Amino acid sequence: MSDKTRSSPMALAKTPPGKAMMPTRAQSASALEQALLGELDREKLSDLAKVLFTLNNRRHGPIPGFYVVVCTKAEEEWCVGQLCADSEKPLMLLEDRLYDSPEAAQAAAERLKAAHPASDQPGYSIL
Repeated sequence: MSDKTRSSPMALAKTPPGKAMMPTRAQSASALEQALLGELDREKLSDLAKVLFTLNNRRHGPIPGFYVVVCTKAEEEWCVGQLCADSEKPLMLLEDRLYDSPEAAQAAAERLKAAHPASDQPGYSIL
């Protein structure tokens, strides 16, 4: 068994109590994404990011084929979002198209999923 020594007298930083945070990508959240996600618990978002990271074949970023419908204005406006393995931005909103009903947004999400299914991506398998 080797005895490892440190070359620096500086004390090692200990892991803070609580959960380890999932890293984030450089891309920042839009104003709408901030409004929807800004008040959520950061530790829970990090937990979600860890699950999404595993679903995304241990890669950060958008998950192919994983689209959801998000209400952006109560009973008034919806858009499609794509799940992402990122603790700061676990949901990437596709804000270029807004819908006046959840059914219209759901149909758009299904079209996107059909056009970009997860099973077409290398390293993905449906269980």
